[in-house]
Amino acid sequence: MKYPTRHYSLLLATKLALACLGGATLTSVAYASPSAEQAYQLPAGSLSAQLKQFSQQSGIKLNIDESLVKGWTRPALNGRYSGQQGLNAILADTGLQAVANGNGYQLIANTAYLAPITVTGEKINRSMQETTTAITVLNGTDLDKGHVTSIYEVGNRAPNVNINGAGGVNIRGVEGTGPATGVFSFISGARPRVSTSVDGAPETWSGQQYVDFGMWDVEQVEILRGPQSTTQGRNTIGGAVVVNTKNPTSSWEGAVRAGYENEAGRTLGAAMISGPIVQDELAFRLAAEGIKGKGFVEYPGVWPWDPSDFKRQNIRAKLLWTPSNMPDFSAKLTVSQRDQEGEFLNRINSANHSDRTYSKLNSRVNTRTQDSSKTTANVDLEYKISDSLNSHMLYSRGKYRASFKETGADRFQLQMDENSNTLESRLVYDPQGGSVTALAGLYYYDRHQDLNASPYNSGFFGTDKVDTLAFFGESTIALNSSFDLNIGGRIERESQKRNVLGWPGTPNEALIKTDITETMFLPKVGVIYKATPETSFGLTYREGYTPGAGSINYDDNKFYEYGKEEVSTIELSSRSSFLDKRLTLNTNLFYNRYKDYQALLNNYFTNIPKAESYGVEVSADASVNSSLKLFASLGLLSTKITESNLRSTSVDGNRFGYAAPVSASFGFKQQFDLGFFINGDISHTGEYYSDLNNSETLKAGDYTLANLQIGYDKGNYAVRAYVKNLFNSDVIYRKGSRNNEADAGAPRTVGVTVDYRF
Repeated sequence: MKYPTRHYSLLLATKLALACLGGATLTSVAYASPSAEQAYQLPAGSLSAQLKQFSQQSGIKLNIDESLVKGWTRPALNGRYSGQQGLNAILADTGLQAVANGNGYQLIANTAYLAPITVTGEKINRSMQETTTAITVLNGTDLDKGHVTSIYEVGNRAPNVNINGAGGVNIRGVEGTGPATGVFSFISGARPRVSTSVDGAPETWSGQQYVDFGMWDVEQVEILRGPQSTTQGRNTIGGAVVVNTKNPTSSWEGAVRAGYENEAGRTLGAAMISGPIVQDELAFRLAAEGIKGKGFVEYPGVWPWDPSDFKRQNIRAKLLWTPSNMPDFSAKLTVSQRDQEGEFLNRINSANHSDRTYSKLNSRVNTRTQDSSKTTANVDLEYKISDSLNSHMLYSRGKYRASFKETGADRFQLQMDENSNTLESRLVYDPQGGSVTALAGLYYYDRHQDLNASPYNSGFFGTDKVDTLAFFGESTIALNSSFDLNIGGRIERESQKRNVLGWPGTPNEALIKTDITETMFLPKVGVIYKATPETSFGLTYREGYTPGAGSINYDDNKFYEYGKEEVSTIELSSRSSFLDKRLTLNTNLFYNRYKDYQALLNNYFTNIPKAESYGVEVSADASVNSSLKLFASLGLLSTKITESNLRSTSVDGNRFGYAAPVSASFGFKQQFDLGFFINGDISHTGEYYSDLNNSETLKAGDYTLANLQIGYDKGNYAVRAYVKNLFNSDVIYRKGSRNNEADAGAPRTVGVTVDYRF
C-alpha cells in the first residue's frame, strides 16, 4: 500500500511554522530597583523556578535563556538581600551571571563550566554525578545538527557500544537484537536484549528495525549500559536507550530546516512550532521531519522496482495542560505518526565490500522494499502531592505495522500488525537535601501480534500475545555524610502465548504453540562513597533476564521450547569533577555472569549453561574555555563462553558475537567569534565475530569513523556543512555465511542544512 499524501504533512507543518513568525523566547517581569533590599524565602528547587520566583518577588526584570539554567538545582534562599546580592547568591557556583541590560538583567555564561546533566532513565531524576549506572547522555544541542538522522547513530559515542546491522545497538558484547533476527525472530518470538523507549513508550522489535526515529526536536538521548531490569523492566538484560523529546513551551518558538546530502540526492526537511493556546494553562508543540532519496547500496541489473528508493516521515504533536486552579497538576498528551518506505536492509554481497553493491545471484534474492508505520498516543499525568512527593502516571497505546515484499520469482511477502498498551504508575519521594529518596511503581504491558508471511514455501501465519505485570521500587538512604545505601528490586510476571503455523500444506508443515509464564525477582543493591564533594565511588550488584520462547527444529519440523537467560552483574563506578567543574571523568568496571545464555546455533535455539564478560569504560568531558569543549571515551571488553551443553560444544571458550574488544571516541566543539563554529568527532570499533562459532570468515567491525561539521550560527538562522565518514572507511556491521552477504554502513557522505529559528 502506498501513501501519496504523506509528504504533504511535512509541507503543511513547514507552512504552519512560517505562518507563526514572531513571539518571545525569554521570561520577563516588570522592572524594580536592584538596590532595594528586602526579605526573601525561596524554597530549594530548580534554578529556573527559583529565578522566576525571585523576579516576581523583587520586581526585577530577568531575561532567562532556559538552555543556560536547565539541569541546575539550588538550595533555599532565606534572608534580606538587595536585588544584585540576591541574584549573586542564587547564581553562585553555576558559572552564570546577571548582567544589566536596559531596564533589567540578562543571564549569561561567564566561565567554562560544564552544564549539569540530569539523568531520567532510572525513573527518578538524578545528576550524572549521583548515578552508579554507566550512562552516556547526549542532549539536543549535541544531536540536532542535521547530520544525525537516527537515534542509533549516536551509539559510537558510548564506550562498549556498537551499531547492529539489523537496527539498534549492541552493548557490552550483548546483541541488542536478542539471539535472533529476521525470520528466526518472527517464528520464535525471540526478544531483544536492549530496549528503546521514546517519551516513555517502548519501541517495537520484530526481527528488524523497520521504522527508525530521527533526531529532530529531541531533548535528550540516554544510553544505559548493563542490565536495567529494576526500573526499565522488560528486554533490558543488555541495557536501554531512553529518548525524551521536547515539550510544549509557554512562549512562542519555532524552527524550519532544509537539507541535502550528496548520497543519491537525499533531501531532508523539518519544521517545529510551539506556543500557548491559553496563556500559562494550555500549550502545544508540533514537530515534523522527513527524508527522501536513495540509499548507498548499488543494485546492478533489472529489478521490478528501484531497491534503493527510501522515504521516511515522522510527525509528533504534544499538548501540555497546567491548570491555574490546580498548580500542582499537569497533563500531557503526545501523539506521533512515523512512516517508512523503501530500502531498509543496507545489505551487500559484492566480493569487494568497498563496492557496496547487491547483485542478483539466482531467481530468488533477499532484496526487499518495505512500507511500515507506527502510531503512538501517550497520556502523561503528574501531580505534586507535596514538596517531597510526586505522583506520575503514563498510559501509552501503540499500533505498529511492519510490511515488506521481496524480489524474485517466488516473492516472499510479510506483514505483522501489532497493538500494545503500556501503563506505568509511580510515586517518587525526593526531598531537597533529604537523607532518603525513593520510588515505587506498578507496570503493566500487553501486546497482540498478527503474523502473515507468504508465499515462499507456503509461508507462516499466526498470533502472539504477551502480558506483563510488575512491581518495582528503589531507594537511596544516606547512612552518614560519606556513605549512601542503594537498594531496589522488581517482581515481574510475564506470560507469552504464541500460535504460529509454518509452511502449511507441505511436508515441512509445523506448528509453534508456545505457552510460557515466568515470575522473576530482580534485585539491585549498592553502596556509594562520597570521598569529596567532587568525587564519589559506587559498588552495585543487580540482576536481569530475558524470557524464553519456542521455535521449530528444522531437522524434523518439531516444536521445542528454550528457557530464559539470566545475568548477575557486579559493577564498580567512579564519578569525578575537576578544575572547578570544567572536567568530568566517569569510569565503570563491570563483571557479568550469564546463566543459560540464549543462542541460535545451526538454526536451533539453545541455552548455553554459563558465560561471562568483563571490562572497563571511561568517559570524559572537558571545557577548555567558554568556546572549546572536548569529549572522549574508551571501552575495553572481554567475553567468553565458559560452559557448554551438547548442542554448544563447538562454541566452548569462544567470544560472544558482536563483542568488540575495544571501542574509543574523541570529539570537540569549537565556537568562534561572529557565530562561526567547527565540530568534529572520531570513533573506532575493534574487530569482532559476527557469530558465536567465531568463524574467521565472518569477522566484522575494525572500522574508524570520522565526522566533521562547520557552519555559521547567528541565533535565528544557521547554515551547516558536514561530512560523515570523512575517510570513506569500509564499515561492516555483520557478515553472513551465505553468498558473501554483509550488512554495511554508509560511505563518505557530504551534506548541508539551513535552519531558521524564531
